[in-house]
Amino acid sequence: MTQRRTDPLPEDIHWGLLIAAAATLLAGSVIGLTGLGLGAAAVIASGKRWYRRVDLPANQIAKLKWQQARAAAGAGAGAWRDAESSSRRPEQA
Repeated sequence: MTQRRTDPLPEDIHWGLLIAAAATLLAGSVIGLTGLGLGAAAVIASGKRWYRRVDLPANQIAKLKWQQARAAAGAGAGAWRDAESSSRRPEQA
């Protein structure tokens, strides 16, 4: 019986394909990070523009948004209760 090596060797690796894959991943990462940076800049710029347009101090804006959130939560809870109570009414024959 002849002895044959079955373990992988460096000569088995397709280096050209591996380098192309690494370059593609690098290019994709650079493009993705650039897009992430541009998106973050757009969000920050729109937030600054909105803050200037509102023309209120930060604590007043926070108080107003908290009141709006509480009102929305109350309205949602009320709608939920109404839907639950209307679905539990016995049907009249």
